[in-house]
Amino acid sequence: MNRKKLFVFLILTFLWSWILWIIGLNYLSDGINQESIGKFLIFFFAGVYGPTISGIITTLFFDGLIGVFELIKKLFIWKVPLKYYIYIILLPLIFVIIGIALYSQYIGEIGGFDELAYLSIPTILFAGLYAGPLGEELGWRGFLLPEFQKRYSNLKSAIIIGFIWFIWHIPLWWAPFGTLVSGEPISLIPVITYFTMLICLSIIITWLVINSKGSVLIAILFHLSINAGIALLFYPELNMDFKKVHLLSSIGMLIFTGFLIVKNKLKTSANNTYK
Repeated sequence: MNRKKLFVFLILTFLWSWILWIIGLNYLSDGINQESIGKFLIFFFAGVYGPTISGIITTLFFDGLIGVFELIKKLFIWKVPLKYYIYIILLPLIFVIIGIALYSQYIGEIGGFDELAYLSIPTILFAGLYAGPLGEELGWRGFLLPEFQKRYSNLKSAIIIGFIWFIWHIPLWWAPFGTLVSGEPISLIPVITYFTMLICLSIIITWLVINSKGSVLIAILFHLSINAGIALLFYPELNMDFKKVHLLSSIGMLIFTGFLIVKNKLKTSANNTYK
């Protein structure tokens, strides 16, 4: 593990994202309206690309163009067992369905079922692709994960990245959107739940990546599937409370993450990097 390389990546990532997000948040300081939201969105989307851009810049500096080429190649690793594509679809659906069931049981009515909601799925996926997955995964799972794997087990690497991932999102807590803590008064339970979710998701994505030859494409697709919350589209009356449903979905993530750890699915020996 090259400490200087990691340091440069993390400094670049946080400076890029946090500076842009803070500038964007400044436009909202005088009130949220169409104009201020429009300006914020520019800086929000630019900031989201901090990890990917920093991964490319750091790789270029330390490993040259050949290193950048090897990093970019991970975006195009698609020949993986079919079951991992199925996991990408099914796991987020199951997590959200658990969240909906818990909401219905303990919070309130979930409303009617919209049979035509599937028509909006392509639009949601296309729009969501640019709001996180493309901007983040080449950095987190393409660059950072293999670096940590040189010293730590896959599980420990995933947990460390999950913690970094959580800290990276902090400025967006004060934004109207961007995290499950955003747009609401900041309180301990949502923050702890959000932290737990990111740790679990980091472990799950790491499991997918190490079983798909280091494919960043798989990480992007899973991240997109999680963000999209497809199951929620079929219950439009939950749109106003979608954050609570997603936070409740952490129960399913915890259960599945526990299964991966107990069954040693992350091959937790050190230095087990993939080619």
